[in-house]
Amino acid sequence: MKKIYLFALGTTMLAASCGHKQANSPLPVRPVKTAVAGRQSVIRKNFSGVVKAVEQVKLAFRVSGQIVSLPVSEGQRVKKGDLVAAINPYDLSLQYAADKSAYETAAAQLERNRRLLERQAISAQEYETSESSYQRARSAYELSANNLNECKLRAPFDGSIEQRFAENYQRINAGEPVVQLVNTRQLCIKFTVPDAYLYLLRSPDQQYLVEFDTYRSKSFRAKLDEYLDISTNGTGIPVSIVIDDPSFDRAVYDVKPGFTCSISMASDVAPFLKEELVNVPLSAVFSESEGKQTYVWTVKDNRVFRREVEVYSPTGEASLLLSSGLKPGETVVTAGVYQLTEGESVKVLP
Repeated sequence: MKKIYLFALGTTMLAASCGHKQANSPLPVRPVKTAVAGRQSVIRKNFSGVVKAVEQVKLAFRVSGQIVSLPVSEGQRVKKGDLVAAINPYDLSLQYAADKSAYETAAAQLERNRRLLERQAISAQEYETSESSYQRARSAYELSANNLNECKLRAPFDGSIEQRFAENYQRINAGEPVVQLVNTRQLCIKFTVPDAYLYLLRSPDQQYLVEFDTYRSKSFRAKLDEYLDISTNGTGIPVSIVIDDPSFDRAVYDVKPGFTCSISMASDVAPFLKEELVNVPLSAVFSESEGKQTYVWTVKDNRVFRREVEVYSPTGEASLLLSSGLKPGETVVTAGVYQLTEGESVKVLP
């Protein structure tokens, strides 16, 4: 009986000892990946753009008439001064001849009246009337001469015929477009920036890289040409850039108006900031219960501590810029942020 009692007592003490050891055993250490917050003020954005001609114009006659010559076709290159179209000059020639004759008659009459006035053979009023008639005849004659010269439509600059709006032998009215001429040697790239990113365009330090969809293997540097400081119908800010890269050889890269491209924009916003921005990976920032507050887990002495931060903007490179809550050089957790608890011990993975 005594042996049974001693055995039971030993068993009880052993169980209590094991339970005490289990209760005091340390919690498992969670492995985490981390990153060091760095300084950054450059924001990168990507946009889609279209190539446009810097110079383009719809050519039209200043007089009405029937087209008798239209020697150009769509896509044809022309030089400055080349004939684009011509209208029948017959009616204008008749008007020119009539106005010229009236002008010469009025000029001769004015000269006769001047001599008569010197001899006081006519009144000053009669002379002034003839002078007025002369001025009207002269204006009509000069207008007819100009209209006769307008029978031929010539290219105002070197370029290509992008579109024809009329056909040969068609009667056309004054001001009605005949062709559209574009200068394919001087190109710009148009794209639209959302209203919220207007401050990026105002930065004094901007960089642009352009990659054409037709030539994916090469990017070209570009510079800002102009932008409208308004949003047209709420669709965004229209922006124009021009390529200034010496490697953009038009003989190799035959880019035409209408080509599409991708634009990578990098803008340094440091001049607009009161505080220094901190760059962290996108995965390091989280929120709880769909709240507006955002947080990161900082690591100190192998423990994690939640820190509220304020997001300034995405950088466009799977990272965020924080305007407050974190300092450069601090370590943050980048994976598994929703499984951690305040003060939990962690092991930083290499």
